[in-house]
Amino acid sequence: MNPLEPNHLPLPASFPIVPATNPDGGWGKRRTPLPAPPLDLGRAWSDGEIGYVALRTLVLSTLTPEERRALRDGLAPDERARFTAQPAGLEGERLLMVRAGLRLLLGQLLDADPEAVVLDDGPCPHCGRVHGCSACSPAGRRLHFATVGRGDLVVYAVSRFPVGLGLAVTDGPEREAWLRGRSPARLAASRKGVARGRCSRPRDGSVEHIVRFVHTAPESCCVVSVVYEVPFNKDAPR
Repeated sequence: MNPLEPNHLPLPASFPIVPATNPDGGWGKRRTPLPAPPLDLGRAWSDGEIGYVALRTLVLSTLTPEERRALRDGLAPDERARFTAQPAGLEGERLLMVRAGLRLLLGQLLDADPEAVVLDDGPCPHCGRVHGCSACSPAGRRLHFATVGRGDLVVYAVSRFPVGLGLAVTDGPEREAWLRGRSPARLAASRKGVARGRCSRPRDGSVEHIVRFVHTAPESCCVVSVVYEVPFNKDAPR
């Protein structure tokens, strides 16, 4: 019996072997981390235009007493009372500042007074989990948002589409921390990167999930991944 011929030919010596350089697992691609500038605490309005996702960071330990008071003013009185009453103490103050920063950012992007923005961030009526959070302006404009924090660092993600945010905490040099943290960060983002109702109906091909990463300051020792949905386009660059 004649030996079987191999079903492939050896690669020519000139064939380029491209290493896997994309932290998200792609082959021969390198992603540029998404920009996540600090939240602008001094600006009350903006033109409301954002791309698929806008990211902002807030370091709570750097807030001055004046900035804390200004952030509190953006909360409705009942909301302010709810966050300061339960839980009490430092954790209540932290949650209050995180919420106030979120309202300020949403007001800037929706061209609305922060107090007038209506937030829908309660449990999903389909599964009971908190996901698919959204905000609506008095004019009817809607944005989706997610918030994540570790210690003093808070990261806000706002999108025109349902957005999820995952955080992985890792130790060590920045490059090593990024490599070790990418998988748990992506998994955490995927768990919250679903729209309302997506948990109860099958996903179709009209949207695709895009996964990107965010660089944070080395002292934060964490990797943030963002999952957001865009209309599916097979010709879009990956």
